[in-house]
Amino acid sequence: MRFLRIALAVCVALGLLSDRANAADRLCDPAFENCRTPLLNLINAETVGIDVAFWFMEDTRYSTALINRWKAGVPVRVIMDSRANASYAHNIAVLDALRTAGIPMREKSSSGIVHWKMMLFAGQNTVQFSGANYSPHAFRYTQPYVDYIDEVIYFTDEPAIVNSFKRRYDDVWATTRGYR
Repeated sequence: MRFLRIALAVCVALGLLSDRANAADRLCDPAFENCRTPLLNLINAETVGIDVAFWFMEDTRYSTALINRWKAGVPVRVIMDSRANASYAHNIAVLDALRTAGIPMREKSSSGIVHWKMMLFAGQNTVQFSGANYSPHAFRYTQPYVDYIDEVIYFTDEPAIVNSFKRRYDDVWATTRGYR
């Protein structure tokens, strides 16, 4: 009987580990690899919904892909901060394109800035987040280990992390304090 309990415990533990081993945790380093492609692939593959938050976005590859998903019927929501426009002029055109496409946006209106850089893919149960802004250079090197922005991009489908981002995003999206 003791053997069966131990065997059962081992099977349960292995089952839990195998589920976790299948999780797609990935740190992408633009010092030597293209981190833009996996993000664009996630955007283009999403069929349920995309939540986005950023300080600035100047790489129109992302905004174009988001608009294309929106036009394909995929819900997209954006949390943004136009105060970045003073320092990042290309952000203006991106925000205008998202707005013109009809994508709903919430803007931070209280003190501080939206310093949250993430994309959440509901149907793929995946989140990408980091300190990297969505600029043309933050996700991709020009010359490995020589011409790059020092960022680490995190991709994960770990349920606890993804669900935490979902909850926080919904909280910010629904609040009437500090956002309009």
